[in-house]
Amino acid sequence: MAKQSAYLARIQRAQVERDHEVGHHSRTFMLDMVTLTLGRMGKREAFFREFDKVLSAVCDEYSRDILEDAESDKELWYTKDVMDRELKQYVGAMFVPYDERYRR
Repeated sequence: MAKQSAYLARIQRAQVERDHEVGHHSRTFMLDMVTLTLGRMGKREAFFREFDKVLSAVCDEYSRDILEDAESDKELWYTKDVMDRELKQYVGAMFVPYDERYRR
């Protein structure tokens, strides 16, 4: 039985590594697309230096919020609401609620 458990653990570790790689690739690709889009809109190096700082801060903030929210709310209602309110103030009529944006 121990061999089977060790084998299953290796399979699970490999899956976690693949998931991490896919997530990293997806995030990097999306950042490339955002950078190209903003570059075509005239943004240059100074803007991207500030963008990187703000992006890191926003990611840290929402990551903390998600972890804290998940302790008591597995559906993350509070975090979703906070994120939706902030997004809506930026995009106005183009706003799409969280559950619709992340629908499969």
